This record gives sequence, C-alpha cells and structure tokens, in this order.
Amino acid sequence: MQKYKAAVIGLSHISQARSPKPSSMPAVQPMPRSHVAAYAAHPQIELVGACDLMPAAFERFNNTWRDVHPNTRLYNDYREMLAQEKPDIVSVITPDDKHADIVVNVANSGVKGIWCEKPIATTLADADRMIEAVERNGVAMTVSHTRRWMPMFHRVRDLVRDKTYGNLKLVTATSYYSRAMMFRNGTHTFDMMCFLADAAPEWVIGELEDGFDGFDRYQGDGGNLISSEPSANAYIKFKNGVRANVLMVKSNNQTNVIELVFDNAVVRLDGSPQIVIHRVDGPPATATKAAIGVTETIGYSDWSADRELAVVTELVHALDTGTVPTISPPRVARTTLSLLLAVLESHAKGNAKVMLG
Repeated sequence: MQKYKAAVIGLSHISQARSPKPSSMPAVQPMPRSHVAAYAAHPQIELVGACDLMPAAFERFNNTWRDVHPNTRLYNDYREMLAQEKPDIVSVITPDDKHADIVVNVANSGVKGIWCEKPIATTLADADRMIEAVERNGVAMTVSHTRRWMPMFHRVRDLVRDKTYGNLKLVTATSYYSRAMMFRNGTHTFDMMCFLADAAPEWVIGELEDGFDGFDRYQGDGGNLISSEPSANAYIKFKNGVRANVLMVKSNNQTNVIELVFDNAVVRLDGSPQIVIHRVDGPPATATKAAIGVTETIGYSDWSADRELAVVTELVHALDTGTVPTISPPRVARTTLSLLLAVLESHAKGNAKVMLG
C-alpha cells in the first residue's frame, strides 16, 4: 500500500477530539469523529505535523494523541510545517475567515489533497480564490459536509433519482438544537437540501432569528458563542422544480428530522436506524375519500467507513488513482455558501426573494 503523510492546521475540538475505546469490546475501535482521529484510523496515513497558535492546543494533543502519533511534530507556523514535512494531505481547521489564504497557499505548495472544514469560506470571492488554486494545481479537495458520507442519505437520494415513489416535490428539514446556527450546523442542513434535491438552488426567501436584523455578513469566528450567529428559516426553489423548507430553532431539545414528499410517498429521516416511508396505494385522495396509505421501513447498507473516516478514505483513493473530484468538492461547497449568504440578503431586504446563479 502507498503511504501518505498528513498534517493538520488548527487543533480545535473537531480537529483532535478522541472518543473513548469501549471497555466491553477490547478489539473494537470507535468510528473517528475528528481529523486527527480519522488519520489515526487509516492504515495508509502517517500524521507528520500539526500546527496551532495556542500552547493549550499542543498540550491537549500531547495528552490525547501521543500514544498513537508519537512522531508528529508541532508547529506555530503552517508555512514552516509545509516546507519541513512536505505532507501529501493537509487539513485546514481554522476559523472560517482564515480558510481562503491557507488553502491557496497549501494548494500552491505541492500538496495533493486538502480536507477543509465547512463552510468553505465566508465570502464567495474567497471561495472562488480557493477553487482557482486547487483546480490550477490539480489538488483533490473536499469540504467537510460530513452527511455526504453517510449511507442513509445516499439510499434516500437513490429513491429520488430512481423515482421509486414518483417525482420529488418538497423537502423539509427541521433542526432544533442549542447550536442550530446558520454557519455552524445549519451549513450541513442547507448542503443536504441541495444533495437530496439533486439540483442547484434557483432562489431563496429567508428569515433570521429575532434580534439579528443587523447580521448582514458572517465574520467567521468559528461559532464559539451560540449568540454570535442566528438560526434561520428558509424557503428554497431548486432548478428542477423541487422546493425545500429549512426550519431552525435554538433549543435544548435536540431534534433533526428530514421529510421528503414524493408523488406517492412521504419519506422520513429522524436519526433512527431505518428510513420510514408512508406510501400511498390505489387512487389519489378525493374531497370525500382519503387515499389508502401503508407505512413501511427500508434499511440501508452499512459502510466500512462514514463521515470523517470516509473523507480520509476518499482522499486516499483520489491519491491512489490520480482522480480529483470528491463527493463534496469546493464548487459544490460554494453553492451551499451562496445559499447561506442569500438567506442573509433576503432577510436584509425584508424577506425578499433572492435569485441565485
């Protein structure tokens, strides 16, 4: 097997969190949920460098990961790390407004793969600079909209593409969560609307959480404070005619549900192990008679890797085969960012319809 060197820029929680190993199953490892953990889990990766500006981040790394990554060298300057370590894959896990310059520099340094946290950037101009740099250098870049590497969402999109229950008409996502913030967790929801609709957005009408009337741009502070950015509601039309609703509320009750309305069924994803389908059999409903409905569940195949580990697996495959496109490429991530920014614009214009490219 070809071995690859990886490095991380930024040692936040999503960068280096480590799940405890289950004591009841000594031969089992938890599925990784951070960049450093995913690199540790992949047999073709050696983590050669990690960079941060805060001494506490280094202390946490040494306390958490030295048993697995004993030879990883720590840096305060990512440019020095790139020059010294010459990594093949680099993770960019900084505040969002810092992504663009770093990704451009990393792409120009000769790195073959980039794993960038979401959202891709804070402005479309920055996203465009990143796209130009990675495409000019032939770099395989992926943006960490991790639901794109979860099997249940692919199974549902198969239903959309195969028209198993007719045409998809409407997708509704409800996100009730203490950190239901637009650019923090909301970016996953908006990205998944695009993924399931299987089309680019045409226009959006948006509304922000009360108290955020002056929030006309995202500064990219990394979402450390819940009060730093709003939740949002949005109504989206996609270019294939599909509509979508996104409903977000900051709440202590964590609930994330997606429903898809087809010609002949309603498909529900609520985080449970199965996909619930209410299927309509027989003639359509009339004013005097309801349609006959049948509720069923369908499963989906488990994968050997999902989310963070699947990101690394895909990047390794790209390097092994010389392919560039990923399942969450920067151009797709730019579309998600454009949708988020259009919600801000719509709210600022009195909830006006905002057209997208």
